[in-house]
Parts: sequence; C-alpha cells; structure tokens
Amino acid sequence: MRRIVVCIPLSWSYIPALFFHSWNKMHYYSHNKYELMLISTSSCYMDTMRDDLVITARKHKPDYILWIDADQLYPENTPEVLMKHIDSGKSVVGGLTPQNMQGGVNVYDFVHNDGIMQMQNALPGQGLIKVDAMGMGGVMMKPEVFDELDLPCFTMRWNSKLARYPGEDVQFYVNCKKAGIDVWCDTDLVFGHIVTRAIVIEAGGGEKYLGEAKKKK
Repeated sequence: MRRIVVCIPLSWSYIPALFFHSWNKMHYYSHNKYELMLISTSSCYMDTMRDDLVITARKHKPDYILWIDADQLYPENTPEVLMKHIDSGKSVVGGLTPQNMQGGVNVYDFVHNDGIMQMQNALPGQGLIKVDAMGMGGVMMKPEVFDELDLPCFTMRWNSKLARYPGEDVQFYVNCKKAGIDVWCDTDLVFGHIVTRAIVIEAGGGEKYLGEAKKKK
C-alpha cells in the first residue's frame, strides 16, 4: 500500500475542532486505499519545523509527502487527488487556498528572483495551473524533491528589497524556482481557511438589547 507521510507544523498546543473533523474524514476516506502516516512538531520557528519534518518524513520511506496546516479545512479525498497529479509526473502540487483574512486566492507569481510576488489571477474551476508560489497547506510533493534541494530549504533569510524576512513557504518556492522544479495548483481542489474573530460590543448595543428584552415581556 502506498504511504503518504502527512506533516503538520504546530505553533500551538491545540488544534481547532473544525480541522480535527476535517482530518478525521480524510483519514477515514483513506481506509484500504493508501496509508496516511501523521507526523508533527511544535516550535515558534516555522522554517525550522518544516526542515525538521522533512528529515523525519524521509526516514519513514514515503511514496509521497503531504503538508497540511491546522488552520485549514480539506476535502476528504485531498490526498487521492494530489497523488494522481504526482503519479502523472508533477513534483509539487497543491489545492487552492483562500488567504486567511482577505479571502483572496493564496497563489502567486514571482516578479523577482528574490521572492517578490504578486497575486496570480487564479479562480476555482480552472483546472491544473502552473504557479510560482502558494501556501504550504494542502501541498503534496514527491520525496525526491529534497534530493534536488539542499536542506535546510525553508530557512527564512533577510530580503533587503522587501526589508523583511519572507515566509518559509516563499523561501521554499524560491529554492524550487532556482532548481527548476515546477509548482502546480489544482484549482478544482478548494480548501478552507479557519480564522478566529473577536466579537465586540457595538455602540448603543446595550440599549438595543434592553429595548428588545422589554418588548418581549
């Protein structure tokens, strides 16, 4: 049976219930189809966690490596869909993820080799498209990718043009670009992003509530 090592970097000591249910459905769907092996690590340094997970994942001799994030939701057949793309010859392929706050697509083109990006005009239902970068949640890759990239390959480095450290996912895709590794996005495989929002008391909200309560008496 083909083995998928699923990697989850965690910067918290818990996972959201919505993600937990999503993972359970994905795991149940895999029964007698393929093996899902889950590994995780926890730290405040995302780039270090991802590089460490690569080392651990490869020790388990996977046929595929799948990255998922605990603040996302995934269709139950996500591994199956992505495996088919890898089997067809793709090296790195993911689904379509919305940005966690704005709701736009988390898919980008590089406008500079150092990792300066612009959002790609990708929409659900466009099939498989070639991209330069995307989020790491819901991205599958063949293990041999890490024979072509030198570890650590997620390490964040200061970018003087941006005056900041680009994310570890951006650094990975920059390294893929330099190594000639194509990256693909299946826009028919759409994920969700989980956000936590604060509820605040609106001005006059108390008076409105009391007024409605009196009407009910």
